[in-house]
Formats: sequence, C-alpha cells, structure tokens
Amino acid sequence: MLNIKNQTDKILKEKSISYYELSKLTGYDVSYLNNIFKGKRPFSKELLKKLLPILEISKEEFESWIITDKYPKEIIERAIRIKKEFPYKRKSVLTVKIDKILEEKDMSRTALAKQINYSQSGLNRMITGKINISKPVLEKVSKALDISQEEISSWILADKHSLQVLEMA
Repeated sequence: MLNIKNQTDKILKEKSISYYELSKLTGYDVSYLNNIFKGKRPFSKELLKKLLPILEISKEEFESWIITDKYPKEIIERAIRIKKEFPYKRKSVLTVKIDKILEEKDMSRTALAKQINYSQSGLNRMITGKINISKPVLEKVSKALDISQEEISSWILADKHSLQVLEMA
C-alpha cells in the first residue's frame, strides 16, 4: 500500500473522519479521492489547499509522502547528497550534470538529440527542466550518456524538491 494512503488513513482514523466525510469537507467525490490516494490520479492544487488544513500537516510533509511512493530510498538519499554538495543555488542539477557529461564526451545537445532520435528543442526543454523528462527519453539519454536512470532521476528529484522535503521523505 502507498505511504501517502497509509499516512492519510492514520490521520483520518485519529480524527475519526471517514472518506465520505472527507469528501464532504473537500467537495470531492469519494471515488475520486480514493483514486487519488491509490496513486491513480495526481493531486490538484485545489484539493491540496482543502486537504492540508484538514489533515493538519504542511505541504512539505505531504510532498515527502508522495516522494516516498514515487522513488526508491536510494534515489532519495542520492538526491539529498547531491542537494547538499551542489555548489550552485540558481542552477539546475540536471542541466549542469548533463552538460558536464556532454562536454567530457565532446558532444553537443544537438548531437545527443540526433543520437536518441528526439527533437532538439524538446530535449533542451527537458534538460533545462522546463518540461518533465518522459520515461522513454530518460531511458535513451541514460543509454547514450552511459549513466544510470537512477542517477539521472536523483538529479531530477534534487531539482524538483527542497532539501527539507527530501530529508522528510
């Protein structure tokens, strides 16, 4: 069972709130809420605004529950190490790391895009964090750069979340 569901169930039980009551408090259908807590749908910002005060938890704590459901412990720990050691505050870990590997391989982003048979503009938007990296592209970049998908995932995770959230996970 998902950590987010376990944690939410625990709090709801302590507060004697059923999912039916939670649906009334949030204005969302019970089946919709169940699908969200089972990981079948993402949490909307609107739902979080209503849910967090009911659960009496911070957004950071809630995010940490989501992270533990999405990523193995090793990737989270690696992201924490990277976040602590990364020397730049305003630069993306993913961008810096990939550009460094490309430089070491005497390769451009254009050449990488051609090698993985993906649009250069799309790949650039992924590398710079403007859009999420899809699973197929992650696999191709991993193979082309000879770097594990887990390593790249840890860079993405370090970029997306604060050190506080990662440490809570």
